[in-house]
Amino acid sequence: MSWTKASEIIQLLRKRLGLEEEFFTVERVWNKEVGIEGVEIIGYKNGTIFTKTQSSVAVSELTFRKKEIIKNLNQYIGMQKIKNIKVKIEA
Repeated sequence: MSWTKASEIIQLLRKRLGLEEEFFTVERVWNKEVGIEGVEIIGYKNGTIFTKTQSSVAVSELTFRKKEIIKNLNQYIGMQKIKNIKVKIEA
């Protein structure tokens, strides 16, 4: 019987959940540079950042600044990975 290393299991889970290294870079840059209060990243998959908020004002600001935010995030990553940002309003 062979054992699977914990690091391999974690890597597989991260990939399956869409939590690849790019996600952590995006999250750090988002928190530092985007500056929209009350918007939280809840996921990243196939070039789309999924966010949630309770504020319609935050949704408006995010919608207005979407192209700028995507451009800035891609500059930090060093390639054109981010293609879209989707936001969900939670009550």
